[in-house]
Amino acid sequence: MKLKPSSKLTLKFSGYFVVFYLLFVMSIFFSFGLFIYFIYDKVGDNVHMKTTYEFEGIVENEQLPKSLEKAAEENLGQFYLLDQDLTILDYTGDVCQICDLTNEQLLNLELQGMQKWVADGYTFLFIADLPADEILQKLLAIWQPSKPLTAEAKAILKEAGAMVDVYDKKWQRTLTWGASKKALTRADLLDENYDIFELKELTQSKQVGDYTVAVRLDNPSYKPFYGPFNKAMILLVSVFIGGHILLIIGVLLFSLSISRQFIRPIVYIMSRIERLAQFKYEPLKDKIIYHKKTGKMKRKYRLFEPVDTSLNHLSERLAYNERQLQHTEQLREEWITGLSHDLKTPLSSIYGYSTMLASEDYHWSKEEIQQFAKTMQEKASYMDALIKDLTYTYQLKNNAVHLNKERILLSDWLEQFQDTRIDITVEHGCDVYADKLALKRIMDNLLSNAIKYTPEDQAIQLSATCTNRSTTITISDKGPGIPQAKLDNLFTRYYRETNTTDAAEGTGLGLAITKQLIDLHGGTIDVQSNANGTTFTIQLSNQPNE
Repeated sequence: MKLKPSSKLTLKFSGYFVVFYLLFVMSIFFSFGLFIYFIYDKVGDNVHMKTTYEFEGIVENEQLPKSLEKAAEENLGQFYLLDQDLTILDYTGDVCQICDLTNEQLLNLELQGMQKWVADGYTFLFIADLPADEILQKLLAIWQPSKPLTAEAKAILKEAGAMVDVYDKKWQRTLTWGASKKALTRADLLDENYDIFELKELTQSKQVGDYTVAVRLDNPSYKPFYGPFNKAMILLVSVFIGGHILLIIGVLLFSLSISRQFIRPIVYIMSRIERLAQFKYEPLKDKIIYHKKTGKMKRKYRLFEPVDTSLNHLSERLAYNERQLQHTEQLREEWITGLSHDLKTPLSSIYGYSTMLASEDYHWSKEEIQQFAKTMQEKASYMDALIKDLTYTYQLKNNAVHLNKERILLSDWLEQFQDTRIDITVEHGCDVYADKLALKRIMDNLLSNAIKYTPEDQAIQLSATCTNRSTTITISDKGPGIPQAKLDNLFTRYYRETNTTDAAEGTGLGLAITKQLIDLHGGTIDVQSNANGTTFTIQLSNQPNE
């Protein structure tokens, strides 16, 4: 039986939901398996949680098993095996700490972190190592807390990777050395049950005169254990298996219902995309999908609302881009028209003077010929500069200009721009990493522009300041300011800020080239202008690798 397209889509969505659900279940199981493995891998074998039952039947030939050696090392301590007469039969580690003690001393032995179990006629004793206590004893043997740390004391702390705090009577920290950590409180130094896996830090303190000295050491065996996790995992798996058997039935029924709601929105979205391909950006409203009164998408189609919103934004962006392209094309045509005029004006002058010189009806004087030649030379120089600027702009646009960055000390380098009309202020030690020729062209363009529009009795301010990573160069003039309409297009390549009849004073590409060169350096340029003058602000990196 041949199915309709809508039925096929419905069947596909139903299949997708089932496959998705099965994959979801598999991923949950896999994730939980990894999670459980991770938990057990990170949790240490806490000897303080061992029971007497675990020690029954583990002694062979009056020796401790290998499993206790590993547990002792992980818990930063030692296991001892004693018989009924308190004779030490075996121990873990290299050094026996209690072998020299008498029976009476063993009976009265009380140490932090000590644990005892009796099984099969043997006594199992665990004694925790206290590395912070050992460091503290070494430290106080060569140093007084009322004095600064000696080099030898620092060497002891550095070798152990520890830090030391000293507190006075008012519990103000008067000295600290090592890793920067929060100061301890008196309560932090109270004795507590020694659980090595729950302590982030091993701490040992001692009162010495009016001072309290505390040695702090990161705990290499810090592995906190959250007891309820195991029970929660078992409960979660049980609920998952039972509850999801019912859930898969509900998903099948639910998928059949909601899959029908995909057909209409998909057709609507395809229609919108087709209109976009035809450059039609007006919004399209489907009466079935949208409410007539509110114009909002109906609740059962809200799943597609983000897509519809994205299409609205795309339509707005495409319409905006089309307007921008039209505007750019208009600017390009205006610029080409102005450029043609700029080339035509000096060509007309050169052609006119050359015609006059070639005339046989009049004999020109030597002074007139020199004046004609000077004018023709100026016009030719302008045309040459214009062509060079056009070529340079094209090279910048196509990434054909390569920079040779080097460190430039601005206090010395900016002296070349010193002039009666330019005041230079440079912060001491201010430098920048830039291409000298490119930076000079930037400064020449901006300073010549400032001089051109600033009255002769007013000075131009050129300053440079530095931060840790960047250098800011500022050029301020006292000109009439730039109108906002021109300010918005000041660095546009196809926009002419000046009238084409002023071509002899510049090519009109200086600011566009300036912006491109600064962008090539990875810098920024900003301009602020009002009736009191204009300020250009350049920011460049003073780091060699930026």
